[in-house]
Amino acid sequence: MDEEYRWDDESYKALAANKVTWQDVVYVLRYAHPKIRQHIGAVLRIIGRGRDAQLLAVTLIEEGDDQYLVVTARHLTGAEITSAEALLNRGQP
Repeated sequence: MDEEYRWDDESYKALAANKVTWQDVVYVLRYAHPKIRQHIGAVLRIIGRGRDAQLLAVTLIEEGDDQYLVVTARHLTGAEITSAEALLNRGQP
């Protein structure tokens, strides 16, 4: 999968508001494994571990085939972490 990601000023403002670095977002998008992908209409949400191993949810808007605008990202909390961990660990011994 060779996806392209675009950032605008609003992307960076949203990340800063949620105390998420763009480097962690790039890590989740490009290198995190395993990760959860949810594609609903034009919205793509990807959940994975950032460079510091914390779970991040990245929200993107599809602008074209395999082209996405990064909208925001945030750290998962509480029950979200438990649910995401269960999905990420599914199928592993």
